Amino acid sequence: MSSPHSSAVEELLQRWLSRNPDSPVESVVQRAVDLGFAVVPPGGSGTAKYLRLVLDAPTGRGATLYVDAVRLTAAGTGVRELAAALPGAVVRQRDVQLPFDDVDPFAALQDVRRSVLGDSMPYVAPPVPQPAAPVTAQFPIPPQPVVPPPAALAPAEQPVGQRGRVVLALATALVLLMVAGGAATSGFSGALIALGLSALVIGVGAVVVGRARWAFIASRAVGGGVVAAGLVAVIVGGIAAPSTEPVAATSAAGSTTAAPPSTSSAADVEAEIAAAEAALLELETNEAASAPSAVNAATGLLSDAATITAVDSAQPTTALAALAAVPVQGRAPQTGYDRDLFGSGWVDVDRNGCDTRNDVLARDLSAETFKPGTRNCVVLTGSLADPYSATTIAFQRGQTTSDDVQIDHVVALSNSWQTGAQGWDAGRRTAFANDPLNLLAVDGPLNMQKGDGDAATWLPPNKSYRCAYVARQVAVKVTYGLWMTQAERNAIATVLSACPNEPLPGGVVANVPVRTTAAATTPAPAPRSTAAPAPKPAPVPAPAVVVPAPVPVPVPAPVPDPVPAPAPAPDVFYQNCTAVKAAGAAPIYPGDPGWQDKFDGNDNDGIGCES
Repeated sequence: MSSPHSSAVEELLQRWLSRNPDSPVESVVQRAVDLGFAVVPPGGSGTAKYLRLVLDAPTGRGATLYVDAVRLTAAGTGVRELAAALPGAVVRQRDVQLPFDDVDPFAALQDVRRSVLGDSMPYVAPPVPQPAAPVTAQFPIPPQPVVPPPAALAPAEQPVGQRGRVVLALATALVLLMVAGGAATSGFSGALIALGLSALVIGVGAVVVGRARWAFIASRAVGGGVVAAGLVAVIVGGIAAPSTEPVAATSAAGSTTAAPPSTSSAADVEAEIAAAEAALLELETNEAASAPSAVNAATGLLSDAATITAVDSAQPTTALAALAAVPVQGRAPQTGYDRDLFGSGWVDVDRNGCDTRNDVLARDLSAETFKPGTRNCVVLTGSLADPYSATTIAFQRGQTTSDDVQIDHVVALSNSWQTGAQGWDAGRRTAFANDPLNLLAVDGPLNMQKGDGDAATWLPPNKSYRCAYVARQVAVKVTYGLWMTQAERNAIATVLSACPNEPLPGGVVANVPVRTTAAATTPAPAPRSTAAPAPKPAPVPAPAVVVPAPVPVPVPAPVPDPVPAPAPAPDVFYQNCTAVKAAGAAPIYPGDPGWQDKFDGNDNDGIGCES
């Protein structure tokens, strides 16, 4: 090149082509020279980012375009209006940009020449650019002052073409959709995670490709920054996400979601639901030992004497009075207990065509719907006013949803085994496990929390339901002749003392023993002797006087023999508290079989092996 700046032009073109081999910039510059434009590199020090294409006019009003590897830019007032009318032009506040991807740069140069010079030099299509070929054209440079570049040519403000705008709009819509979904499921943390993942994907794409002009990412360095920001957003969102572990539903999910959702036939789906409900049966009656949670013997329970007073003074038809009909003794060992001893699953004991679980759901749910073809037997959906939590639970039958509502044995099967059911036959145990009197549809996690607890170790969180709850336990134990521990009796009496008129549910009538008064139990006096007294001797000096015999004292009726005391329970011996707990007798109280003073520990509270 003859110009002193020709090496700078060539160097800049080669640098652009090395980065963008497919760029037509070399052909554009050559065509500009052919049309009479002068090619002027920017002055000053530093790396040049554009070339100026200057076209002088005889009238003195020329035109200047700016060119880089991806576009032409029109910044002057007259040429900007002309460029804005071209199809694909990007009109901005300070300039109009003509991306090579959307605007024919050769036609644009031709239009600028025609506007400035008023001639109609024919348009000649340029040859296909050869990326590796050196630039051999000579670019004359007219002597004129350097025009500062438009501020809009900074790399951070590079425009996008029409296709880029479409991509940007689609990507924006997708990101907004992801953010909205994350916010709906997990709140702010979910939205932040979705936004971070979007930034990660876009940033990684920019790093791999080298840029993402549609997302205003001009280089790999900027893409790396976007990746880092996305990663930070994901980490912060994960830290801020709330814990989702339920109290007791974790094991429920593990028991009922062993198989993924099936897309096969309706029969397969129904089989999966049936299998889940079979597992739910085990879950509902998985009566692990329950730690004390609702009541504590050290905080407010009636004493043994106060319990006796409360029961004896209660109205005869109340649940509190019915406690007198329930024997009191310690729990028997749990040895030999198995759920299958109470029947295999839910059965149809009333012969109405429905198993007991669906009978109870239909009884306790409202607005229930039924599976077609089951004669209103299999409950599909409904609403439960849960008595244990005082909340409303939406029930939906399904492989992963049926366990939201479980059927609770108010007197747990394991508890009944330790308080008298060991001696029943199989038929009586099956009837007990399926008796509606002893069954309630309740919140699943709370049923699992209860385990095999009695009133001394667990009561419903909903305090307004506790009276009805313990009254039902009394009714069940009265009906089936089960006994209860002293601690359980005291706990029930404590609850019922706040509602002394609470009746027994289900029409149950307790055979309350006749109360005896203190006078009736006072021993009768010992019988007097019936022998007649000896006659008095007649005085010697006095005449004989006939003395009548004394009237015999009536003999009182004989006192009946006292009622013999009940036979003592078989001797039970526990080596230590570990043996007491293994036998299911903890906590143990004075008077319980196997009680020893050493079980009381150092607190002397009358309760042994409670911890």
